[in-house]
Amino acid sequence: MKSDKKLLLYLITGFIVFAVIGTLSHEAGHYFAAKALGYDAKISYAYTFWFNKDTTENAFVTSVFEKYGNLIKKEKEFPEKEKFLRIAHKRNYDGFWITLWGPLQTMLTGTLGFLLIIFFRKSFYTTNQLRLWQWLLVFFSLFWLRQICNIVMWTGDYLLKGEFRERMDEIHIANHFHLPIGTIIGITALISVIIASIVIFKFIPLIQRKTFIVSGLIGGIIGYVLWIVVLGPVVMP
Repeated sequence: MKSDKKLLLYLITGFIVFAVIGTLSHEAGHYFAAKALGYDAKISYAYTFWFNKDTTENAFVTSVFEKYGNLIKKEKEFPEKEKFLRIAHKRNYDGFWITLWGPLQTMLTGTLGFLLIIFFRKSFYTTNQLRLWQWLLVFFSLFWLRQICNIVMWTGDYLLKGEFRERMDEIHIANHFHLPIGTIIGITALISVIIASIVIFKFIPLIQRKTFIVSGLIGGIIGYVLWIVVLGPVVMP
């Protein structure tokens, strides 16, 4: 029992730490994509802001939109339309890649962790007590849990507010490809369930499994609240 409590404490701490790591590494995906495309960027505690360095171009876009916003919305002709649309299309294209690399980074990290577990599967099968390096692989593979959290929050918003949240990366990606709004978030959540189920029920020893699940529920909630609500807005506004 004492050993279980000790493991529970360690795993809760692990989930709290990885809640922060997972969030910031996700935002780092957005950040480095923006920098690679030539934009200025800044990571906040749970968001990434990116800005066009070309002040002349920014002034041009702002000026045209202020003068001809109604014509632009109605897709009518207006002065310098070709230049304006060329800039708008480029920003839309760049915005897609910047948006994509957040969830892509998260899923690639989770996939790498999962593949390493598969590679070292014999060491998991032959022990009843996972070692530190094995727990680290488990935590990295469960970066995929973000996709389950996303669909829970997405559907939760609909049940509470009567409308789906549209600011999520997966929703923007689906809109970019003109797919039904829940396509990407639904598919990635399904993959997440499959991977998490395999990791938890096939590679975590039975004697430690219940402790791990309980620690995930406790540590995941604490980590989310601690970073997103309490510390994050103060440390990285």
